[in-house]
Amino acid sequence: MHEIASEVLAQVRGASRFKWVAIIVAWVVCLAGWVFVSQMPDKYASSARVHVDTRTVLRPLLSGLAIQPNVGSQVRLMSKLLFSRPNLEKVARMTDLDLNAKDEKGMQALVGSLKGMLSISSARQLDLFTISAQNQDPKLAKRLVQSLLTIFVEETLGETRKDSDTARRFIDQQIKEYELRLVAAEKAREEFKRDNYGSLPGQGGSHYEQLQSYAGQIEETKLAINEAVNRRNELKRQLEDEEPMFEDFGGGVASSPVDARIQSLQAQIDSLLLKYTERHPEIRILKQTIADLEKQKEEEPELGEEDDDLYGGATQTNPVFQQMKIALGEANANIASLKGRVRTLQKRINASQVAMGKSLDVETRLKALNRDYGIIKSNYDALLKRRETARLSGNVDQNTDSVKFRIVDPPQVPSKPSAPNRILLSSGVFVGSLVVGLGLALLLSLLRPVFTSPQKVRDATGLPLLGGVSMNWVPSLVDARRKRLWKFSLASVSLIVAFGAVLVLEVMGINLSSI
Repeated sequence: MHEIASEVLAQVRGASRFKWVAIIVAWVVCLAGWVFVSQMPDKYASSARVHVDTRTVLRPLLSGLAIQPNVGSQVRLMSKLLFSRPNLEKVARMTDLDLNAKDEKGMQALVGSLKGMLSISSARQLDLFTISAQNQDPKLAKRLVQSLLTIFVEETLGETRKDSDTARRFIDQQIKEYELRLVAAEKAREEFKRDNYGSLPGQGGSHYEQLQSYAGQIEETKLAINEAVNRRNELKRQLEDEEPMFEDFGGGVASSPVDARIQSLQAQIDSLLLKYTERHPEIRILKQTIADLEKQKEEEPELGEEDDDLYGGATQTNPVFQQMKIALGEANANIASLKGRVRTLQKRINASQVAMGKSLDVETRLKALNRDYGIIKSNYDALLKRRETARLSGNVDQNTDSVKFRIVDPPQVPSKPSAPNRILLSSGVFVGSLVVGLGLALLLSLLRPVFTSPQKVRDATGLPLLGGVSMNWVPSLVDARRKRLWKFSLASVSLIVAFGAVLVLEVMGINLSSI
């Protein structure tokens, strides 16, 4: 730390040798800078504050019925886009500044200068915007603020209505497109139903249920075939045991052949019941045969005395045998009929399977058509609702004020210039002159160095220092040195006094250029 302080002190001593250069340079810089500051033209600032109220009573009332745009975001966006070239050109035309622009290049330069003159700031929480403008002409500054304020209000309101109109036109265009698509989808469904009439879902019953019904009927028919085959076989067996002819010796048979046959069959049933239940197929067949014989007996007339002669003492045809042959023929015919029924049902099953495959394909294609139609119809209905919402929103924007502008501070013609800040600039010139003077003195001391202490000599030569000779200040040298110090002090104090005078004049509003 001691070495740093010694080095700084040495540099100050070296720079003090050029103190007159420093003070002269400071005077020159101050005078030049103060004259330049005094020649700077005055600029007048005009401003206006406007409060944007986006609250409205209709907002909660129209919730869900009309579109509620974020007006606050639109206002902030317009404040950012306010300095676009079209808006600045409007400002130029409203203030007649465009008369000075002879060509496109001149208009571009005018727009660039306006962008530097105008500014806008906002307080987000309060929705309070401040529009300001600077110009050498105070009246022009006011007109610039007024023009920019007008554009801000008009553009914000116009942008809101423009968004509503754009949305409504877009929805109308989409509705027309969806109407065409909806008509095309309806026509496609109509043609498809016409081409596939009879195969549509719900027409002709359910093929799956028909297949199940046919399969059940086939199973029942096969069971009936098995029963009929068993009956036929039993009839064949009984027919083999029965004699086609028999002799009647008049032995006083009290019953007819049918009764005898019924008794024989009943005896067989009694014998089978000893081994099986009544649900046994042979027992069921025998019971059916007995029922057929009973029915036949009821249909035949009772035998008289004349009929008894037909059986007396001669060989007669066994009527039971004939009836069994007839029953056997009926059984064979029944089996053939049942087999034909099975074939018919199988054909129906095959036809139903083919029809079901076609019906499933038709149903799949119809579902695809209905799905496309449903999506188009749903979007079409949604667009119709949105159009009504957009129309209601447009009516709200046209007939009510969704945003209100209240001018808090209207623009005024400024009476005092707002720029340049000559006090600050003059102070900066003074500080800068001191920095330049000291810097120049330090630079000269570095370019023309001297030894300011014995230690510097030892450090520079590396040799031991035997001794030193001090300055013998005679009275004449002391007087001369004192005079130079007074003169330097006077020059320094005069610079400070001059700076103070400049500040006083600026505070009093007196420009140096007017003196």
